[in-house]
Amino acid sequence: MGMLDHASPTRLSKQHQMSPYRNWNGDQKEPIAKAAQELQCSANGTVYSSEWSNIDGLLQFRGKIYVPQNPNLCRQIVALCHDTHITGHPGCWKTLELVSWNYWWPQMSRYIGQYVSTCNLCLWTKPWQHSPVGELQLLSVLDARWNTLSIDFIVRLLESSGHDAVMTVVDSVSK
Repeated sequence: MGMLDHASPTRLSKQHQMSPYRNWNGDQKEPIAKAAQELQCSANGTVYSSEWSNIDGLLQFRGKIYVPQNPNLCRQIVALCHDTHITGHPGCWKTLELVSWNYWWPQMSRYIGQYVSTCNLCLWTKPWQHSPVGELQLLSVLDARWNTLSIDFIVRLLESSGHDAVMTVVDSVSK
């Protein structure tokens, strides 16, 4: 992958771009966005912290789009980087790398770890992490008939002539 593969970040929908400082419920500002807005409203209206910026109405932290504390929005972003056929369920660290190229939110790695650890497809296709099972041993070749027998009982059958079970006897040599 080249350095310019993700040069232009995926833009959020117009609904999400309208006010990066407003909580998605519209009633309260979340703490990080509120602090960034207070920095911006100071003396000349720019964000003083070198880590925070406001470009085209998007609040950015260290050049990455800040994602507010909205579980649905975080889930959609992680799903775009984890669940698509192109990425192919890459696992926790690769998904974190893909998301962090363009986005940032507090405790992002924890959220992505929980998302990946509960992904059904990842759980089904995950390789086993235990030691391999022992090798199969060949059975010894038997010469005499009726030396080794296996017996099976099939019970709780429909009653016939007062009986409800069958006993099956198999000779290991002649079968």
